Amino acid sequence: MAAGYEGKSHLVWYNSDNPDTTLEQTVKKVMKRDEPIFLYRCGSRVQSPPTRYYWRMMDEYPSMRIYKLELKDGE
Repeated sequence: MAAGYEGKSHLVWYNSDNPDTTLEQTVKKVMKRDEPIFLYRCGSRVQSPPTRYYWRMMDEYPSMRIYKLELKDGE
């Protein structure tokens, strides 16, 4: 809301100790809609991002476990 976005967004719960093999397909499908994707890290690692993207840690959240999928600069 602070960024002025008022549409659909997606939150992925990711547990690296018990990964869901369908998450990568879901993330790629949502990327095509240009809707924000957030990931909450339940385990010790984040899901591998799709090519040309990266997970930006949202350090404004005290848990330090929330990430936003973003396109790499210049791509």
